[in-house]
Amino acid sequence: MKPIVEYSDFRKYMLDFYEERKRCSAFSWREFSKIAGFTSSSYMKVVCDGKSKLSRIGVERTGAAMGLVGFEMEYFRAMVEYGQVESEERKIAAYNNMLAIAKVHKLICKRQLLVNLVN
Repeated sequence: MKPIVEYSDFRKYMLDFYEERKRCSAFSWREFSKIAGFTSSSYMKVVCDGKSKLSRIGVERTGAAMGLVGFEMEYFRAMVEYGQVESEERKIAAYNNMLAIAKVHKLICKRQLLVNLVN
């Protein structure tokens, strides 16, 4: 699966996560929804299909179910906002936030690589 910062569509990221897990195990939409704490067994599929939105709590639950922490969770929040807001101004702000998070992450990775090369 690609790194999260290579995505701009949270639904595509969730679908790729699901497909990767399913490829490696007997993962199902029911299990994904259950791990995320949703009562509807098909909720995650409905979200991925674009038929429902994630609430703020839903974003946190979904990110946790996918094992997102740190910058990945921050990026996922921004990606969901980008995908769900209707105001063009807020959409641009969310996209710029995604770019900023990705840029900081890439700088940190480069710095760590240089440190590892020196040592």
